[in-house]
Amino acid sequence: LKTDLAKMPVSRARPSAMAQRARPLATLGLAGALLWLGSGLLQAAWLTGPLPTARHSVPSHGQRTLRSNRVALQASGIEVEMRTYAESLPVDPSYTGPKYNGPGSVDEAFIKGLMAMYKEMKTLPMKYAYQMTLDVLDLLKKEKTLQRVSVPQGSKITVVGDIHGQLFDFYHMLESVSGMPSPANPILFNGDFVDRGPWSIEVLMTLFAFKLQHPGSVHFNRGNHESEMTNAQYGFSGEVQVKYEKKMMGLFSETFRYLPLATVLENQIFVVHAGIPGPDPRIWEDFFMKAPDEAAGVLSRNAQVTLAEIEAVDRVTEPNPFEAPLMIDFLWGDPKGANGYGPSSRVPMVYTFGPDVTQRFCEANNLKLVIRSHETKSAGHQITQPMLHTVFSAPNYIDKAGNMAAVAVVTNTGGNLAPEYIQFSHQPHPDIPSGAYSPGGALAPKA
Repeated sequence: LKTDLAKMPVSRARPSAMAQRARPLATLGLAGALLWLGSGLLQAAWLTGPLPTARHSVPSHGQRTLRSNRVALQASGIEVEMRTYAESLPVDPSYTGPKYNGPGSVDEAFIKGLMAMYKEMKTLPMKYAYQMTLDVLDLLKKEKTLQRVSVPQGSKITVVGDIHGQLFDFYHMLESVSGMPSPANPILFNGDFVDRGPWSIEVLMTLFAFKLQHPGSVHFNRGNHESEMTNAQYGFSGEVQVKYEKKMMGLFSETFRYLPLATVLENQIFVVHAGIPGPDPRIWEDFFMKAPDEAAGVLSRNAQVTLAEIEAVDRVTEPNPFEAPLMIDFLWGDPKGANGYGPSSRVPMVYTFGPDVTQRFCEANNLKLVIRSHETKSAGHQITQPMLHTVFSAPNYIDKAGNMAAVAVVTNTGGNLAPEYIQFSHQPHPDIPSGAYSPGGALAPKA
């Protein structure tokens, strides 16, 4: 979802559009470079060299692959140790909730017990949380960056937008709107499971339980809040530290890195958390965010990105425009009403895209529609562009937005997929505010 990452000051004089066209391509000003590369919030594998001074160019694909693979390489070496450590953890003898003994132990009774326990504000033993997450990680490693999901004629699949740790709204949705996931009722959860809402752990472990119960019927896309940078700023890291232990965050981060970036339904609908491929070359100057009309005049793309190219993207890394530009588009981009590309107001090196951009991407890949999430909508859903819809599933977002939420039920009728949106409203919850575990929040871990 839209976040408020620091908008750093721009001191450089704004060049004319003509001068901008003559500059080297794929550049980034000091403000943007510091935000993406110099943030003290994360310890990411791509921090391998000195900080840029005034400009930064996108490395070659080979460099990107080499660096991003380092993330997985570092994590894989300790996975066996994590399993051994998890096995050694005790379970309080007084614990009466569901007991995890491998994926086969997650049945309907386990799900009901887990949800009942979480409604009573009780905690799943850390041993089980580690083991379930490790088993989900194993499942995700077998999936692809771009998942292709069949929706046979006469069947349906539900697409769920941002959840953001709003447990009681999430459970209301499952019990009264979407139904529980199953082979007869598959669900695609379209990212931003965590952060802001104070029950992100509970939402995530419920999702993981669903994945373990029905791995072929529960699908995930990664959102921009499944990343180290946002988790540190918007509460999930703090929540993990308070409810479990700080070092467990490393396992969650590695699991997030293996989440698919997009899903194609029945070769017709492209589902992604945020946006579609951005401009090429990826020009950026500090003045873009202050003069979007000038920026739009120099941003374009000639060759369309294919689904095969998306499938080949190395997703096992943290979002970074220098090494994973397509990931930035999929996790951060936003549609706009006017044609062409433009600069996002969120953070540097994130782009907006018009209906003409969406149409060309869809036509190049024989797609009928894009469904995305990432932005609050007052009705919970919106026909944002003729070929792009938005669905958002966190009602009364952060306890103050006042929005409805919705899910998209995509049905195959006569071989054609079409979404129908079902709305729902927010539910009462215990008096714990949104952002409670964020730095400075009421429940944030003490320094």
